[in-house]
Amino acid sequence: MPEGAALERAWEALERGEPRRALGALAARIPAALACERDFLTAEAWRAMGYFAKAEALYRRVLSRADAGRDLRADSAMALAAICRSLGRVSPARAFLRQARNILGKNPARENRKRLEIEGALIDRAQGLYPQSLRRFKVLLSAFAAEKDFASAAFILWAMGGARRFSGDLRGALADFKASLGFARKAADKTAEAYAFLGLGGAARVAGQPADSEMYYGRAARLLSGTQDVFGQAYAECGLANALRQKGDYARAGRRYERAHRLYASLGDAVDLAYVDWGLGQVAFHLGNPDEARRRFETALSAFEKAGEARGAVISLTALAAALHSVGRTDAAEALFRRALRESRRAKIHAHLEALT
Repeated sequence: MPEGAALERAWEALERGEPRRALGALAARIPAALACERDFLTAEAWRAMGYFAKAEALYRRVLSRADAGRDLRADSAMALAAICRSLGRVSPARAFLRQARNILGKNPARENRKRLEIEGALIDRAQGLYPQSLRRFKVLLSAFAAEKDFASAAFILWAMGGARRFSGDLRGALADFKASLGFARKAADKTAEAYAFLGLGGAARVAGQPADSEMYYGRAARLLSGTQDVFGQAYAECGLANALRQKGDYARAGRRYERAHRLYASLGDAVDLAYVDWGLGQVAFHLGNPDEARRRFETALSAFEKAGEARGAVISLTALAAALHSVGRTDAAEALFRRALRESRRAKIHAHLEALT
């Protein structure tokens, strides 16, 4: 077998959306001279499934290797920026993005310029700079639409929908996610279609449309069930649980939350796991178990604060305030609610108003 044949099979598997098959190919004996590429491809496979901690360690290894090629080092730096941004670690995300720019030099290829600009806009969004991120997304969207790059346009509209949702523009968010869905279908990209449905499910839920939310999350779950995207599957399960909880179907919601909890735990995703704990707390609270609810809300709050996740911290504070008030601890509840209000205003978000989150 030619040296590097396993790497070629891994590249092909990743292009087909089969990261587990890529990992299988990479288990073969690979020459030491190709170790950097092997590590990079292994990281890509883990990241595609949502295992960010495993991917991050390998990308860092590639980035630290003096013998790694420029493209591998730049791609690793950009991947690390994306991982940090996804986990709410904005400062390191910006640092890795600067490193990628430095590696690529003053005049990077057009494709790399686009990637750098997209990641920069996504980091702005992660930092809560919604108007700034939307301005950057609109420029990118115009370029992708003009080029008939439907897959990229679908992604940008999905990102725009999230920025609008978290800045309080629910009508705009729904419109963006629907437009994203249209472009995803033009691109015949089932994963992009699924994520558009995930966006629609979240925006519809916060807008007080739980039946629509359940429908959208259900469609996303069906599309993702045939993929190896563990993160997406967990996202869909948690979303379905939220919609069912909002409809008052607490038993089914609890089962969906438990499935999401197992998936997020397998990924080591502390922030999204905290959202599931918050949801399980809501189920316990509405089923008349304030002690269990309080335990879950406190667990969620601790994780959100550790990660610097402002929205999660605010909804946990307001939920914990309600749980304390329900058992007569009104002074403590009032103090928590005031704290939630301060945090919302500081972060310029509206989570304290999301009774239907």
